[in-house]
This record gives sequence, C-alpha cells and structure tokens, in this order.
Amino acid sequence: KNEVMACTYIFLTQSRYATLVMTTKKSKMCSPKSSSKAAASVSSTWLYFAAILPLPLLFFLYSQLLRSTIAPPPSDHGTGSMFDIIATRYDFINRALALNLDMGWRHRLVSEVVGPNGELFSNNNNNHDVKLLDLATGTADVAILLGRAAAKYSAETTINSAVLGLDPSQNMLNVGKSKVKESDLSNIVTLELGDARKLTALQDDTFDAATMSFGIRNVPEKEQALCEINRVLKKGGDVQTKLAIMEFSEPGEDSGVMGSMARAFIRHVIPSMGALLSGAPREYMHLQKSIQEFPSPPEFVKLIEGVRCPVKIADEEDEVQIDTFGSFRVKEVVNLNFGSVQIYVATPYLKRHVTE
Repeated sequence: KNEVMACTYIFLTQSRYATLVMTTKKSKMCSPKSSSKAAASVSSTWLYFAAILPLPLLFFLYSQLLRSTIAPPPSDHGTGSMFDIIATRYDFINRALALNLDMGWRHRLVSEVVGPNGELFSNNNNNHDVKLLDLATGTADVAILLGRAAAKYSAETTINSAVLGLDPSQNMLNVGKSKVKESDLSNIVTLELGDARKLTALQDDTFDAATMSFGIRNVPEKEQALCEINRVLKKGGDVQTKLAIMEFSEPGEDSGVMGSMARAFIRHVIPSMGALLSGAPREYMHLQKSIQEFPSPPEFVKLIEGVRCPVKIADEEDEVQIDTFGSFRVKEVVNLNFGSVQIYVATPYLKRHVTE
C-alpha cells in the first residue's frame, strides 16, 4: 500500500519524474509492462491518469480525518523525544516527501556558509583552525556535507577543521553517527547531545560558522537559541563568521499558482504521506502545524535582527556588559522550492546601546 502511494505521489509532485519512472524498463514499482503495440501503451497511460485523478481529494480527506481523530500536538511537541520515535525512518521519509530535493537544499545551505570555492577556509588570514557548528543536526546530513567541505578545502591549506553536530534526540544521533562513520569523516565530524537554547558546554567566540536546517521552528524560545548561537560565534576585527538557517514556511497568498500548490502540499500531502510512511501521524501533524505557525520570511528576518543578547564581561562568569549587546545582520534570504523553503544568511556583531 505504501509503495503504491509513493508511486502516485511521485506523479503528483514531479510529473516529469513520473513520466520517466513510468516509461523506464528498470522501474518495478510504477511502470506498466512494456507492450509491443502503441495503442496498448496509450491505453495504459490513460489508466494511470484515471488512477491518480482522485488522489488530491484523497490526500485532503485523509488529512482532515487525521485532524478530526487525533489530538493536535502542542507547539513544543518537536523535541528530542518526538524525533526518537521516527529516527530510523526519518531519512527515507524525507527523501520520499521531497523527492530527494532536500539534499539539494542542504548543499545550497553549505555553499552559503563555506563559499562556492571554500572561501571560509582560504580567506583564513590568521591560519587558525576552522570550527563549524551544526545545530539540530538530526541524522547529520548537513554535518556530513560540512565535513566533506572541510576535508576538501583544509587539504589545500595547512589548517585543521572540525565540525560539531548537536541534537536533542539520541536516536537521531545514533543514525547520524553510523552515516559519519560510513562517510569516513569520524576524524572531522563529532556528534553530541545538545540543545540550541543552552550551549553551556561551548565557550564564547569559538566557532567560525553555524548552521541549522529545519530545526528552529521546533524551538519555542527562538530568541534564546539565537543568543546562544551569537555567543559562541566569533565576532569583531576582520572575522567574518556566518549563521545560516534553513527553514520551511507557507508561501503567501500572493505566491502564484505554484506557491498555492506548495501550500496545499504542506497542509495536506505532508501529514498524509508522513503518517502513511512512518506510522506516526501525530508527529507529521506537528510538522505541518509547525510550518503553518512559523513566521513569514520578513517576520523571521525581523526576529533575527531584533535579538538583543547579553555580552559577558571577560573573566567574569556571571557579569554582563551594560552598554553592549550582541545581535545579527541578515545579509541574504535565499528562496527555494516556490517560496516554501528559505535560507537566512546572517552575520553576528556587537553593538553599543544608544543612550540619550
């Protein structure tokens, strides 16, 4: 049943791929048996069209059924324990729901951080070690991409690089650790339990860049997490550190036909397909709900730039400066997938309070 749903879902979301899948001889799940007669082939194609026509309505009805029969998850449902439940199938479901497009988004995220030609490493004037932080690392997709970039560009220089991935779900980390080992990156990438809201184990001004993909919407105290990231990123002088956050949002009402389709996909296909493939409908109801409730891109930019983070006095554990705070400047917002995915690229800075 799940394979049939996956097949028809492919057709609905990416028709050009479905045509290829249905016509290739190698496809065992979606393609009709080859026929020597063109008429039979045309007839089979029309049968496929007839079979998929009811699917949008079925997805809508199933998503409505889920909402009417399952208690809606609270806003803070997206914790480590939630992801512990779906960890072993998380990667498979991600690839199925996004037709592997999510890996292209992650590649773009990493490129925004390290630069198209590894400028993060090559512009290292002080020749210091480069440390990268990946928050809500999950099964380590982004951490592994950062690790590969570090291995590639550090080999061209004399610097050492390290990637630290943090996540509150131990089961997700267990999957990620296996992937890191298979990628032969254990000497560069380290995965540990951690919460973006409380990075107490990390020292101030330590990291050259930080990333967070599809995690910030699961953090109720977003300002607290942003301030912790600001604290651990290097600031001042000629240091050009970056924070890159990738997150979903619902395309607005003015986003055109494709944006409207993406919005319907988020509201109805994601919870339906996620429930079918994972057997955990409440978790994928939370996914849809968290996307719907996440701020619009302009609102989230305002939130990022509006944080006022306390700055500790050097050598004083609990004392903070009264005339200086930390914040971010958003340099770029990259829109992907018809406006349903954004990458926010920001730089941390320190600013003095303006007094009369």
